[in-house]
Amino acid sequence: MIPVFKVDLPKGEALLLTATIGGATTNPTNPNQTDVYTDTFPEGLTIKMPIDEFFDLWMTCYNTELEEVSAIVFTPDKDLDFH
Repeated sequence: MIPVFKVDLPKGEALLLTATIGGATTNPTNPNQTDVYTDTFPEGLTIKMPIDEFFDLWMTCYNTELEEVSAIVFTPDKDLDFH
């Protein structure tokens, strides 16, 4: 599963946790938008995407397996100053 994905909002963007989505409905005032209900947004979050496109994105994220990464090593550029 792809655990997190980004969606566009009418104003801004949001990150959604794939596993916490409980459902979605077509927005009653704009059929090109979808109201998504999650554990984090139980009142619903309106996204700029028709429900069919959202369903395809959600199911793709839900059913896609990612390879596990054993280690990520960050090597800062010598020109960066972190102090």
